[in-house]
Amino acid sequence: MSSSETQSLISLSLTNVEFDSSDPIAYAFAYITLSPLVILVVYPTIIVARREVASINMFIGQFSCEILNAVLKRWLKEKRPTDKLGDGYGMPSSHAQFIAYFTTFSILYLYIRITFDQNLWKFPIAFSLIILSITVSYSRIYLDYHTSKQVLVGNIFGVGFALIWFIITESILRSFGVFKLIVESPLAKFFYLRDSSYVPNIIKVEYMNWVALSSKQKKT
Repeated sequence: MSSSETQSLISLSLTNVEFDSSDPIAYAFAYITLSPLVILVVYPTIIVARREVASINMFIGQFSCEILNAVLKRWLKEKRPTDKLGDGYGMPSSHAQFIAYFTTFSILYLYIRITFDQNLWKFPIAFSLIILSITVSYSRIYLDYHTSKQVLVGNIFGVGFALIWFIITESILRSFGVFKLIVESPLAKFFYLRDSSYVPNIIKVEYMNWVALSSKQKKT
């Protein structure tokens, strides 16, 4: 292989995180900071398994938020704390913006659209999401991939975008019947898409349906 061919090769290392192996906190943060990648895998899994338009809507918003982050980075052109860690610009932190959007949208949907027999269960879920968001954001600072300002701005844009996206889609578009039109379309019916946002305690309803089907199968 010639030298010119060698120089044209690059490495795609999405999970590459550099840290001090002698620091147990850095070691833990190195895994925690990869949470957005895990969430990206969870998104299509939930969409395929559940076929809910709400999940698809949330994912589209997440992708749009990432596009906004890329545009902001190219516009602001602020460097990272050190050139040795991470590629590209650092303002705003994409990890912080990603997890802030995910957390904010999830909590809004949890409290506005989802019902349980005991809604007190919503608090530990929301609290866990907030802790995850704070931990992921702080990991970017601790590992020296971003400054505090870059992480703060990332959180501001993530939270702000989630609020705007939720209001536009879940409040305005839903009130105009857009989601209903989507699930009633031939394409949506072909892929078995559904909208369970108005079903009270959907988890219990689905469980009771399973119990009924299971009992029927046992009798046959």
